[in-house]
Parts: sequence; C-alpha cells; structure tokens
Amino acid sequence: MRYYVTRAKGGVGLIIMPYAGVAPYTTVHRLVATQDDNAIPAFASMVKAIQEYDVRVVIQLHHSGKYASPRAYGGAALAPSPIMEGILPASFLGAHEMPHEMDIDEIKGIVQAYGSAASRMREAGYDGVEISAVISFLLGSFMSPATNKRSDEYGGSLENRLRLPLEVIDAVRAAVGSDFVVGMRMDGDEYIEDGLTLDDTKVIAQKLEATGKLDYLNIAAGAYPTPHVPPMYFPLGPFAYLAAGIKEVVSLPVFCGGRINDPIQAETILANNQADMIGMTRALIADPELPNKAREGQLDEIRKCIACNDACWPPLFEATVPLTCAINPEAGREAELALKPAIEKKRAMVIGSGAAGLEVARVAALRGHEVALYEKEKQLGGQLNIVAKAPGRADFAEVVRYYTFQMKLLNVEVHLGTEVTADMVKLKNPDVVVVATGSLPAKPKLPGSDKVNVVEIREVIEERVKVGNNVVVVDEEYHMQPLEVADFLADRGAKVELLTKTLFAGSQVDESTLVAIYDRLLGKGVIITPLTKVKEIKGDTVVVFNVFSKAERERKGVDTVVIASGGEANDTLYRSLKGQVKELHAVGQCLSPRKLRDSIGDGARVGRQL
Repeated sequence: MRYYVTRAKGGVGLIIMPYAGVAPYTTVHRLVATQDDNAIPAFASMVKAIQEYDVRVVIQLHHSGKYASPRAYGGAALAPSPIMEGILPASFLGAHEMPHEMDIDEIKGIVQAYGSAASRMREAGYDGVEISAVISFLLGSFMSPATNKRSDEYGGSLENRLRLPLEVIDAVRAAVGSDFVVGMRMDGDEYIEDGLTLDDTKVIAQKLEATGKLDYLNIAAGAYPTPHVPPMYFPLGPFAYLAAGIKEVVSLPVFCGGRINDPIQAETILANNQADMIGMTRALIADPELPNKAREGQLDEIRKCIACNDACWPPLFEATVPLTCAINPEAGREAELALKPAIEKKRAMVIGSGAAGLEVARVAALRGHEVALYEKEKQLGGQLNIVAKAPGRADFAEVVRYYTFQMKLLNVEVHLGTEVTADMVKLKNPDVVVVATGSLPAKPKLPGSDKVNVVEIREVIEERVKVGNNVVVVDEEYHMQPLEVADFLADRGAKVELLTKTLFAGSQVDESTLVAIYDRLLGKGVIITPLTKVKEIKGDTVVVFNVFSKAERERKGVDTVVIASGGEANDTLYRSLKGQVKELHAVGQCLSPRKLRDSIGDGARVGRQL
C-alpha cells in the first residue's frame, strides 16, 4: 500500500496493479489472489488509500497458466497444451513442470473465475480491471500458435485460439456492467518461433475491439523466454512501434510501455501518435516523483531508470526480499526508509564518490547535515564510470549524472582529485566520517597468475593494457563483469572463451538481461564453458579442469587471460580511523565487494543513521 500511495503522491494519473490471480493454484509465488470474498476488504483499503490522491486505479486479472507455482499452492500448472519451456535449471516463473492440458470443464471454470474476480474488484472500489493475456501466461498461451496445439474448439484456427479470451471478456463485462472500465493487455509480437507477429496481433486487436466490450488495449511484447522486460541492452521505447501498429487498425485507446524512462521521450511517443497512454512502471519505481518533477519542469532532478533489472525484476519472484530498485532503495521500503530531518546537525566527511558515498552524501544533506565529499579521481562516480564503457551499459552514466546534479542542488562541498589520509581526517575533525573507498582488483590466487599476460577487467575496460587476439576470461564474480568484458573484447575482434565454475555464466543475473547478453555474446562467437576451473596458467597455455569429473585439458595459444572478479574491499583507511574519530562508518564495497543495489542501499541506510 505504501508503495502505491507513494506513486500516487508523485503525480501519476493511473495505477494498474498487476498479476492478481483469479483462481486457486494460478498464482506465481508471492503474488496476490482475488478468488475469495475475504480478500475484498484488503483490496478496498488499498484502493481508498490510492484514490485519496485523485488517482484512478485498475487491477490486472491474471492466470499464470503454466507458470503457476504448484509446489507452493498445490494443484498443477495449466495450459492449452502440455508444452514445457525454460532455459534455466530453476526459473523464477514457477517450477517448470510439464503443465496439465486443460479440459473443457476446466476452461469453463476459468471463464467463470474471471467473471467472479472482476465482480469482487468492482465491489472493492477499483475504477476498472485489465485482463492479462501476455507473455505465455494462460490467455496468451491459448492465443498463440506456438503454445496452443489443441485440436478441439479451443485450438487450431485463430477463431478457435481466441475463443477463451473472448469468453473471458464476455464474462468480465457481464459481471461488472457497462459503466466500468475493462481493458486487455496483449502482446504486439511474441518474438518466438511460430509465435504471434505484429501482423497477427493487428487482426486479433480488431477482433477484440469488435466485441464492443473493451475500453482500451495495453500492448506488451515478447513471450517467454524473450526479454519482455527490456533490459539496458535495449534502446529506449523498443516496443512503441508495436503500439503504433495496433493503433493503426483500432479506434480503442492504445497503451504503450517498455523502457520509457523520460517524460520528453513519453511526450514524443504521444506527439507521434504511436500511443494514447504511456506506461512507465520501472521509471516510477526508480523515481515516484517523476510526474510531479516533469510537471514542474524539474527534469534534471528525475532519477531515471537504467533498466539494470537487478532489484525490481527478480524480487517479484523471490521469497526473501521485496521489490525494490538498485538506484532507489526506498522503493518497496517506504516506511522503513522514510526520510526524517536530523535531530542533531553534524559536519559529515564522506570519503569516496562511488555509488555508496554519493547516496550517503545525498541523504545526509537532505536531512540537514553539512556534508563534504572527497574523491581522489577528477570526476565523481567511482567504478560506475568504468562499467558505463562496456558495450550496451552506457546507462550507468545516468547514475553519475543524477548524483552530480544532486551534489550541486544540495550544496554538498565536493573535493575532486583529493586523496584523503588519516592525518587529513584528524585535522578536519568532522563529527562523522563515512568511508566509501570502494574495492580494489582482487589478487588472483592461481599458479601463473603473476605473468604479464594476466590482466584484470578494470584494466581492460579502461584500455590501460594491451589485450591479444586469443583471450580467456575467468569468471570469479558470477554476475555481469565476465559477460561485459567478453562482449567488450569480442567487439574489438578478439576470440574469447569465458570459463566459469558455475552451471552457467551469469548465474546471479536476472533472466531478461541474461537472455539479451547471451544473444549478443553467442552472436559474436564467444564460447561459454561452464563447470570449469583454472588449475594453472603456463605462458600461452591455460590448464583447466571440470569441477565434477576433474578431467583436465589444455587451452593453448592464449594471448591474454582476463580475471573478472568482484574485487577486494579497499578498507585500509577505514581500519586506520577506528577509534580515532568521533563517529565512523564504512559503506559499499569498502565494507565488502557488492553490487550496485547493495552499495546504494548501504548509503541510504547509513545516511539515515547519521
């Protein structure tokens, strides 16, 4: 509730609450369900809280189909046909068991469930409902020839494949009456073999409009496993052309979404008549005040989504963490991280201007502290400036831009090109010291790793070392670093083999980004070898072995070995200041090597503790 109310306060016009399951055993783990009357009071309180800010709110009626979580809730995953999907051993989308092929009675039961759920949501006070028919969930899988292989009246021809969605529309409209908004979310293109194309969905959209029972169409894209939540590797607004294509053939209002993170970009889509309404989900996770800031002309103050997908996407399906944002840790923790003025105003010295240090400085200044920020380099941003140089990762520079503007806006005293020592800190005598000195490249512990042809990822991306044509990348980080440097080198013509001791490279990366980067790497000839460790580096030969069988092989003719690791904490200054200053904190990678979301999260919490 706090999450949605925060966005309502931020000035949005419409909130569409997603993925409300309509029937038992239909819900992906941790998402809400609508099949019980007992849920109505909770939904009603949510709606009331949002509508206090003159915001309309619609709830998306959903059936997860083959992506349900039977291990959590019982029953079975349901589908038009028993087709199994999945590219990972265990995905966030259910357990990837073989789905149960629905019979006619089960189909009729689902139609009724949609109608009952819609009636409950109207009773709860919603302004409308949206029928979900996207990304291979139940209704979408019935519509698609790639996933519907039935030979009865619900399969085969387009007319038959549309039968269930049309029956659901009839049931929902009958349940809510004519004076209530009913929309449908559908794919504009599935981007899969034998799937729906834009030409197909134009026909479908016309048939949906012909029912006379829908008020709008919300256009998404990409059936699983394509990146339907477009990561950083995609251009801005990659699906706008799909909405435009649908808009050409229908008179219903058409919604558009997908990597729209800027109000000028959104306004351009409207001006070009590509859509009638703009959806900005991740943009509003990153900055719930985006609409108000745009309205007031404060465009530089907007914290723009960078589409890293590292905190907003996987947590939807994780049991241990809430949805949040790598660059806005307040998202999903609105109560816990509510910003309050400092009771005692302090002189704060922040050392290091990576993500953690910048967030500490921002939060501390907002709370009324007098903040001085010190950075040994001649620009703010730390390692963000390095990763932004990798192919397709330029959006990380947006984080630096945002914080640089915030430092000026909040009158933070910034000292660039200044390396801080313990003596300097003692001389300044601040009330509180926050050390955010980041991490150093980890020292490889492999035999032969001291040779000149063994280099570290930061040296490579910054082009401080010469790299040969035949390269081995050693994955010691399990996230994006090894994938990014392999992409960087492949773009420069190198033949690259990426070695990882895990089941697959990028084992800690969200699925949408993983699909996108694998497509890039394999298209450039990069070889990815899992379950493989390096035993020894002997000149131009790398001796490797399988982590299970221990079978060894030699990779000969290697010009350069690149070690991609998470680094080691650069905490020398922090340790030297212990017991020497009034108040001391370590944040970010200085505390322990970690990801962007964790570093900024550190800064957010410590900034509130000062």
